[in-house]
Amino acid sequence: MIPRFALARPVTLDDAFAAFAVADGDAAYLAGGTELLQVMKMGLAGFGTLVDLKRIEELKGIGIEDGNVRIGAATTHREIERSDLIGRAVPALVALEGNVANVRVRNQGTIGGNLAFAEPHSDPATFLLACDATVELAAPSGRRTLAVGDFAVGPLATSREPDEIITSIRIPRRRQGEGRGYAKIAFFERPAASVAARVRVEANRIAEATVAVGSLVETPTLVPDAARALVGVPAEEGDGDVDRAVATATDAFSTLDAFPDLNGSVDYKLHLAGLLLRRAVRSAIREATADA
Repeated sequence: MIPRFALARPVTLDDAFAAFAVADGDAAYLAGGTELLQVMKMGLAGFGTLVDLKRIEELKGIGIEDGNVRIGAATTHREIERSDLIGRAVPALVALEGNVANVRVRNQGTIGGNLAFAEPHSDPATFLLACDATVELAAPSGRRTLAVGDFAVGPLATSREPDEIITSIRIPRRRQGEGRGYAKIAFFERPAASVAARVRVEANRIAEATVAVGSLVETPTLVPDAARALVGVPAEEGDGDVDRAVATATDAFSTLDAFPDLNGSVDYKLHLAGLLLRRAVRSAIREATADA
C-alpha cells in the first residue's frame, strides 16, 4: 500500500519549483509514476509531497529545433511510438518504444521519467547514449544541458540536482549515410541485454561507429573498442566482413564490469550481447545505406 502523500499539480515550471520548495526536502517530482509509485508501494522510498508534472506544457511535444529532434520530457513512450515525426527522423526509436515493457507502462510512463529513474535495464537510455543525445534540465537557479552519458552516474542515480526537472531530450538529426539500430533480449519485460549501434557509411564502408550496451553493467555504457572494430568494414548486406568485424567487436565486451542477475550469468549475458550487436549493426547499416 502506498503511504499517504500530498499531490501538487502545477501548470508551469515556476509553480513546480515553488511546490517542491514548500515541501522542504520531503518531495519528489512525478511524471508517469510507473517506477516511483512502485518503489513507494514497496516501502523503498517515501515522500510527503509529489509534484505532478503532467500539466506543464513546456514538458510536452515532439518537434525539430536547431536541427535536433526535441522530445518533451513528459512525452509518453506510447506517444513516441506513434509519432510520425520520430518515425521519419529516428525510426529505430519508434521500434524500440513499441517494445518497452507493456502497453500499460507505455501509455503511462514518460521518456523523462525513465531517464530520471536511471534503471540499469532502461531501453531508451542505451539507445540515446549511442545517438549522442542530450538532456535539458531546469531549476530555479537556471538551466543546463548534459550529455546522456554524463546524466546517469550509477544504478538509480543521476547527476540531476534534487530540485531540477528534465525538460526535454534532444537527439541529433540523422545525417546523410548515417543509421542507428537497437536490439535487445527481454525475459521479464526488462532487457536481459541490449545493444545500440550508430554507423556512418561512406563509399560503401563504415566510416564511423558508436556502440553502447545496456543491462550488462550498472549504467548504459559506450564500448569504444567495439566501435573501432567496425570502422573500415564494407557495409554490404550479407557480407561476411561485417560478421567477422562484429565478432572482433564482441571481444571488447569482455572488458566490461558486467553483473549477473535473474536473466543469467555474466558469460551468458555477454554471449547475448554479441548476438545483439550483430542485429543492431545490420539494422544501422540498412538505415544508413537506404539513402543510396
